[in-house]
Amino acid sequence: MLQICTALVLARLAGVLASQVPLQQDSGDNALRLVRYGPGVNDTTRVHAVALDALVSGASPFSYSGLDPSLLSALAARQGPGPGFIDLTDVDLDLPKAVVLTAPYPTPNATKYPEIIEDMFPLVSATGLEWTIGNLSQEFSTRYYKSLRARDPALWLSDRFVEAVGKDNVAFLENKFNQPNVIAAIPRAEGSTNDEVIVIGGHFDSTSPIPWLRAPGADDDASGVSVILQTLQILNATGFRGARRIEAHAYAGEEGGLLGSVNTAAQYATKNTSVRAMLQFEMIGYQPTDMPVISMTIDTAPELQTFVSSLVKTYIPKTEATFRTTVCGYGCSDHDSWTQSGYSAICLAAAGPRDPELNPHYHSTADTLDKLNMTKASVFVKAALAFVVELSEKA
Repeated sequence: MLQICTALVLARLAGVLASQVPLQQDSGDNALRLVRYGPGVNDTTRVHAVALDALVSGASPFSYSGLDPSLLSALAARQGPGPGFIDLTDVDLDLPKAVVLTAPYPTPNATKYPEIIEDMFPLVSATGLEWTIGNLSQEFSTRYYKSLRARDPALWLSDRFVEAVGKDNVAFLENKFNQPNVIAAIPRAEGSTNDEVIVIGGHFDSTSPIPWLRAPGADDDASGVSVILQTLQILNATGFRGARRIEAHAYAGEEGGLLGSVNTAAQYATKNTSVRAMLQFEMIGYQPTDMPVISMTIDTAPELQTFVSSLVKTYIPKTEATFRTTVCGYGCSDHDSWTQSGYSAICLAAAGPRDPELNPHYHSTADTLDKLNMTKASVFVKAALAFVVELSEKA
């Protein structure tokens, strides 16, 4: 998630630049980026690239003038993490929205899928989650999408995905910056003709006040990536194949305005790919209360909310975790990219942006593994497993 307590940085700096720098379309810092800051048709404006960089890096505010007052109002009103905007510069706004599947979501049924609890849940490993987070947050000093070695964590993740599901089921989806998305798949069962896809995601880039130097991003969002990787590992270890293809997406450039995921979702919409549902995992590791907490965003996809709420309550009893809902706001995390392209998508997190349990260390050099409790957070792997198995359905 991107810290929006610095929203005025973007607003003020963008205003200065707009009055001092000639408008031009190029690939440098003077390039104008197309930003959407709300769900409305007219909630878009153009902002200089350097202003977006200032927002990400937490630069000091400047005087401002001439800024679109609607953008200023929308971003200044936000008081928590989440970009608060989607950078749409590199996608085609004239694309038709994806056709949202109208078939109702099923009622979760643990009796129909006994393998979830009996075979998969015993394989959930807090140690495995910690190993992934430790490698991402300690082996790479920063995973910032504009850093010199921005591609390295993607290469590392690709290797881990290949170990989990095989080389033929892993691919890069390139972006216009040097950090690709990494996509891994569990193929549909042999003989299935269902072309729909189930997507789970997390973002592997990170940021901090000086993101080019050090940005460990253990919770934000190596923790979410650890969930999708372990979900793949368990699905493959148990030999599960459903009627629908299951994909795990590790997104690049979330901190720059959901860049990697908006590119991915737009490409899926262009190809008319039928995505049954998308579930994002964002900052799941900081668990300061006695009972683990699973927070579901309720800004998007009401039908999917109903399904996920029932799913969590079916597979994760109240004695194991507290389930609650939270408002995340526009541009909160990568699931909003899928909503932008017309798909049904929501997010699970440990806390919402205004919840008192929100990790106070995010976007700082203190966002490290020792602040997290992955034993508690392992309930998110259970939620991910139940989500993909129930929705992929038996062939």
